[in-house]
Amino acid sequence: MDTDDTPGDARTGAARPDDARTLDARGDDARTGDVLRQALRVEADRVDVRPDALTAIREKVDARQRRRIPVALAGTAAATAAATLVGVVGCLPTMPHSGPPPAASSNGPVTPGTSATGPVGPASTGDAPTAGTAGDQAGDTMATLPVYYVGGDDGQLRLYREYHRFTATGAGTLGELRAALGEMLTGTRLRDPDYRTLWPVGAELTSVWTQYDIVGVNISGANVANLDAAGAAAAVQQLAWTVAGVVGGDPRIRLLLDGEPVPRLWGHVDTRDEITKGAALDTLAMLWLIDPQHGETVGRTFTVRLAGSVHEATAQLRVRQGEKIVHRRYVTLDAGAPGRGEGFAELTLPPGDYTIEAYEESMVEGEGARHLVDAVITVR
Repeated sequence: MDTDDTPGDARTGAARPDDARTLDARGDDARTGDVLRQALRVEADRVDVRPDALTAIREKVDARQRRRIPVALAGTAAATAAATLVGVVGCLPTMPHSGPPPAASSNGPVTPGTSATGPVGPASTGDAPTAGTAGDQAGDTMATLPVYYVGGDDGQLRLYREYHRFTATGAGTLGELRAALGEMLTGTRLRDPDYRTLWPVGAELTSVWTQYDIVGVNISGANVANLDAAGAAAAVQQLAWTVAGVVGGDPRIRLLLDGEPVPRLWGHVDTRDEITKGAALDTLAMLWLIDPQHGETVGRTFTVRLAGSVHEATAQLRVRQGEKIVHRRYVTLDAGAPGRGEGFAELTLPPGDYTIEAYEESMVEGEGARHLVDAVITVR
């Protein structure tokens, strides 16, 4: 209710003439601040704010800061209040809607290696991408992004990661998601012939958007897949780990097929709620050969990088040229099973073609190498 020391009409927020005269007479900055706060409070009480309003406001503020447009400050309390109210109301989003945020959708699938285009929505609220350059600036930017594929690991379907270089067009995390997910669905850049994507042929990324820690993904051409329960679960984890690799953290993923939610994907995986990445021990291959990748050309001295979950943090590394083993050594990771660690080894080899193999030596007599991964490289 109104009190004697409250300027203006508390119901309308308008300053009365006597209030304006008092302000002019006192020249009191604190009093000016009181008038502004009261006006803003009254106006804010009238607004029905959508849950994602903060994200939208931050996006607009960031855009203005990048353009470096100077802000003109009004000279009087009334003018300042009016300008502030207009700015706040202008930043507020429209009423909620049931589908994906229209400003955050892409305008179609992305062909790997080409520019990602389409409207850009709010930036992801997750951490910065794990690798690559954020495409927040205007123009084409290059980004090195992780993509997850499926391979066999001692008879089980497990995830393997490759890094690929993409071009994104000033679209930040959304552009990077479109590029990485487009490649995950098609596998057109897949280097290692031992890996593959389990998403059906013809599957395309239609749109992607972010809202808080949720990433929305709309895929077309994927209503039918000839997969058993294990294959369907691995395909879903491909999606979950690729998204997490781009945005960081543990995002929740809302999956749509042709714009519609799917209660049970391909009859096997419950997708009524958001999808999340599974535990590394249950989904990732026990050993990865991260560097060099299959098909790479390296110098005579190069570093081999391994990651995985092996007994006593000890992996075996060997190098073959044809059938001949030319080098063999142990590599100690910085963490052992059930944790996941990394290890490095520097090698010097004469020029030629080689096969690098990493594996865990079985403690069972006669069982041989376990969790073997390999890559064919050229030393120049």
